[in-house]
Amino acid sequence: MISDSGTNTEAELLDTLNPVQREAVTHTDGPVLILAGAGSGKTRVLTHRIAWLVRSLSVSPQEVLAFTFTNKAAASMRERLARLLGSPISSMWIGTFHATCVRILRASGAHLGLDRNFVIYDSDDQETLMRRILADLSLGDKEFRPRAVLSKISNVKNRLLTPEAYRGMTQTYHEELIAKIYEQYQKALKKAQALDFDDLIGETVSLLAENASVRESYARRFRYVHVDEYQDTNGPQYELIRHLASVHRNLCVVGDDDQSIYGWRGADIGNILSFESTYPDAHVVRLEQNYRSTGNILAAANAVVKNNRKRKDKTLWTEESAGELLHLTIVGDEEAEGELIVSGMTRAVHQEGRSPRELAVLYRTNAQSRAIENALRRAAVPYELVGGTPFYQRREVKDLLAHLRLSVNPNDDVAFRRVLNVPKRGIGKTTLDRLGAFAFREGVSMLAAARRVDEEVDITSATREKIRGFVQIIDGLTARGAEPVSELLASLVAALDFGRHLMDDDPESAADRMENVEELIVGARQYVERATDPGVAAFLSEVALLTDADRIDDTVDKVRLMTAHNAKGLEFDVVFVAGLEEGLMPHASSAMDPEQLEEERRLFYVALTRARCRVFLSAATHRRRFGVGGPSGLSRFLSELPAELMEIDERARSYGGYGGLTGASFPRADSWTGSFDRPVVPPSKEVTFSPGPRHVLGRILHPTFGRGEVVAQEGKGPDSRLTVLFPGGVVKKIVARYAQWEESDVDF
Repeated sequence: MISDSGTNTEAELLDTLNPVQREAVTHTDGPVLILAGAGSGKTRVLTHRIAWLVRSLSVSPQEVLAFTFTNKAAASMRERLARLLGSPISSMWIGTFHATCVRILRASGAHLGLDRNFVIYDSDDQETLMRRILADLSLGDKEFRPRAVLSKISNVKNRLLTPEAYRGMTQTYHEELIAKIYEQYQKALKKAQALDFDDLIGETVSLLAENASVRESYARRFRYVHVDEYQDTNGPQYELIRHLASVHRNLCVVGDDDQSIYGWRGADIGNILSFESTYPDAHVVRLEQNYRSTGNILAAANAVVKNNRKRKDKTLWTEESAGELLHLTIVGDEEAEGELIVSGMTRAVHQEGRSPRELAVLYRTNAQSRAIENALRRAAVPYELVGGTPFYQRREVKDLLAHLRLSVNPNDDVAFRRVLNVPKRGIGKTTLDRLGAFAFREGVSMLAAARRVDEEVDITSATREKIRGFVQIIDGLTARGAEPVSELLASLVAALDFGRHLMDDDPESAADRMENVEELIVGARQYVERATDPGVAAFLSEVALLTDADRIDDTVDKVRLMTAHNAKGLEFDVVFVAGLEEGLMPHASSAMDPEQLEEERRLFYVALTRARCRVFLSAATHRRRFGVGGPSGLSRFLSELPAELMEIDERARSYGGYGGLTGASFPRADSWTGSFDRPVVPPSKEVTFSPGPRHVLGRILHPTFGRGEVVAQEGKGPDSRLTVLFPGGVVKKIVARYAQWEESDVDF
């Protein structure tokens, strides 16, 4: 209800909440932990809590800080608060960790020597820079893959270790090389006045830790700090929160340890599990009433996740009906699985009248989408692939954005190298290398070197003229930097004759790519209409911080295909969970690590709780992975589902190789005798390994076989041969120099 003034009264703010939700909203003093189960209304609680602070306790909106994990969630929170309070709250800080840190660094980063117009490098920019660094250090891609090195550096940054600190901790030759690469990578970022995603938070933590006055200023301003999805926070985010809540200690965190599924990218479930020991005076509220799923779906999800040891005790319940049983079908291969899923979708749409956008297919790995997409295309079912090539990662879009980046940050050598020859100007690699060498000798950026191109005698006069033309375009953009970004983009497209460039580059795709360019300009216009800062730098920051979840259009009437990780925070009427086999869910890389196995179980729990009405589960007896076909075993998680909640397809009952699924019930988890111990990829016949105690020399991550234990070494140095034991008894011989190490005692 809304009062005559257009705002909710104090009583009205609480009317729509259940008793436990009201407790979470009105307990505002000191640390508060809200354990919010899936579908329990955590967003409603968080927004009503902030509205309660403003409306009932007369807290100024600018004293409230709220962290979300996606821009979409932040926008939704702002919209809800505007409705609750009757007007937009522009002075309230609501945003993702990265967006909030960008805001702090642009305002106060000068204390770290950071230019206000720093740029943010996405994964593509990082890989481009890393390839150049590896080449400069004469380290080949086969030994040090750029993406793998960046992942290692990201892990180091999540421990808040500088290159110097990490170098002092290295124990192997491989780690020493990583430390050297890390040092050069950070130097290159600093020279370019660029930050990667890890730096956005890490540098903000450094700023607050090293500058007491800055820390005090922000901590005093924010009387109330709120954190959504607290189970997904990592070490640097934990430190950031600690600094910002250090004065008033009114910290409210909302999360669900059962939905902590991002440990592989640094999230630390220990942050939420240890909250009460970190803050002994914390008030704990458990939101267990679910408003999304049927009783059977919740009972199944509860039964699975209770097998995890590291969790807070809670049980989801609902006042809704039990609903349908969960459906399990076992098929011959992934192609048959795709046809099965399409058949279920067809019934849901044509016989039950459900909208395609209320249907979703969830899987563990992106590669699983191929067979499902093929089946959907054959049946002419419209679908959206979530997690495919993001719009802002498309080549033509990135080329235009790189021009804008260079116009606000002349030190951005990655952007310079990307677009010097876009459109093609006949400037070859030799010229680019000579220009780079000149920039290195003079200690300047490549754009600055281009301005002094007349000083480089090894570049011809004709090529110099082409370089001057490029510099003129960038200078023109810089001079017009105060204009709305949409106008700059439109002018840039015209100045570059970009349509002709796309046609010359690839006539067949030119029309589609030009549509992307036009969509970019439309998006820029929409940004200008709603943003308080319509300039280039602010637009580039927003674009750089978009996530896959932010790009999902809820209004498009298409079936959604996505990994279970990407489904976090979403809900659908009908959910198909595909590939419930050992090696997929749980993934092969997690099978030998108890903590990672628990995260895989939480991932299955998240997949189940995305569904409102119906869950379809499927597995294949054979599946091709990495180009190799072979038998696959049923996921151990299926044995944890209560038999009375399941409807098992007759094909599943009659398939004797699946743990006794020939009767009316599943076997207990502790008596499972099925085939999940069989590897997805057949083991090598060259090597055998006897069971029993073994000494582990290290652990590696293999792109095909997953995470493995090094159990023997022949010889010493980078060319030594390692015996590696992978999940399912797979044993392989690998040369040490090609191993992607996670930890190692191997003598190099």
